[in-house]
Amino acid sequence: MRRLFGFMTGILLTAALSIGCGSTGNDDALVLQFIRFDNTGLTQEDSVGETSADVDIVQDVCAVSDSGVPTYEPYTNTRINAVFHNYEASDITLNKIVIDAGPNSGIPVVTHYFTAIVEGGRCLNAQRQQCASDQDCGGASCAHADTTVSGILLLDFNDKAHMLPGTFSVKISFFGTDPNRSFEVRADYVVHFNDFDNCTSSGSGAATT
Repeated sequence: MRRLFGFMTGILLTAALSIGCGSTGNDDALVLQFIRFDNTGLTQEDSVGETSADVDIVQDVCAVSDSGVPTYEPYTNTRINAVFHNYEASDITLNKIVIDAGPNSGIPVVTHYFTAIVEGGRCLNAQRQQCASDQDCGGASCAHADTTVSGILLLDFNDKAHMLPGTFSVKISFFGTDPNRSFEVRADYVVHFNDFDNCTSSGSGAATT
């Protein structure tokens, strides 16, 4: 059922393999592309942006009461939004994210599981049937839109507890499937891990639990 746009040429192939560091070096990037990270609507203590993030790895004591009861700074899991584009007709189900911060980071390769649908093409008619090109739509146009997957868990409390301070180029891989095959798309992301002071911060990232 999956067919790529008939007008995809060698020029588009070259672009697809370079956009957003989303290529895996094979034809996965011709079907599923990672476009960018973003933080729209996220409210967490860690600051995540399109190309980099500041992640607090130590929960500090902000104050101690007269009776000796400590008050800790807000401390959350780290989540992020990711934007994808699906060029085929079939929807793609994302099911896993793998984070590799490198051998000097203090943590091994991290895997978190989730489920999200990256919608394929849809005909711009009342039926909204799946499509790869206008030819599938009986006179209507076939549209492929970006899909934002919100609140993906990047690092949980356990991951952060073992992280060493420093700035690391983190390699992030997303995995997914459609009815016929599996996909992997990759992105590079710079993360600054440190003991950030959030005792007076109101937070600026993704809602976490």
